[in-house]
Amino acid sequence: MVSQTGLIFPIKQLVGELANRGVDVLVDGAHAPGMVALNLEEIGAAYYTGNCHKWLCAPKGAAFLYVRRDKQDSIRPTTISHGANSPRADKSRFQLEFDWMGTVDPSPYLCVPVAIDFMGSLLSGGWPELMAKNHDLALAGRQILADKLDLPLPCPDEMVGSMAVIPLADEQPDAAATGGIPPLQEVLWQIFKIEVPVIPWPDSSKRLVRISAQFYNTLPQYEYLAKALAELTGNSAGDSQKT
Repeated sequence: MVSQTGLIFPIKQLVGELANRGVDVLVDGAHAPGMVALNLEEIGAAYYTGNCHKWLCAPKGAAFLYVRRDKQDSIRPTTISHGANSPRADKSRFQLEFDWMGTVDPSPYLCVPVAIDFMGSLLSGGWPELMAKNHDLALAGRQILADKLDLPLPCPDEMVGSMAVIPLADEQPDAAATGGIPPLQEVLWQIFKIEVPVIPWPDSSKRLVRISAQFYNTLPQYEYLAKALAELTGNSAGDSQKT
């Protein structure tokens, strides 16, 4: 799941192709947990890391590192505490060293099972229905933006999860005046109280507006964003039709 573009990559296929060439893969899967069905063993990557504070809605600081069993002997934490000399034999050395790495607040990790259960209880169909609903909402939201701004959809529906982007053709102004935040993103917040990322991509001359869809979002919110963007960029379907 690519943060900048929101696109879903065929990661299992990519991992397989690279494995055939003797290349181990580390997947930065920050957005995948809770957005798409995720089976780490099926993906087959040597290493995988993901966040639990995004689509799983666990507290900040909750994340995980997965290391395939055949690679665990060569991986050690940067800070090793009690696990380094533990005499326990009921866990692997990998687990013992990573389970307790000195002074740390484990509260975010301990909240993950509760967050998973809670989010899965919001709809009668559980997580599959929730992910499908968020996917459909993201597609509907980007269609609203595309129609209002008279812009083409940049990718097929199947490459979208719960995030979607609409590319703006306008030139990206200097973001230094707003502390590195793109001016359009800053204005959207200051004037319209809309919090949405505006991402320079693939270079500073282009902009992507990235929307997210979670259970609590509604279509009127995307309509409000579309109206604000049309006003700020001067680009709308009506203007296109006039010209």
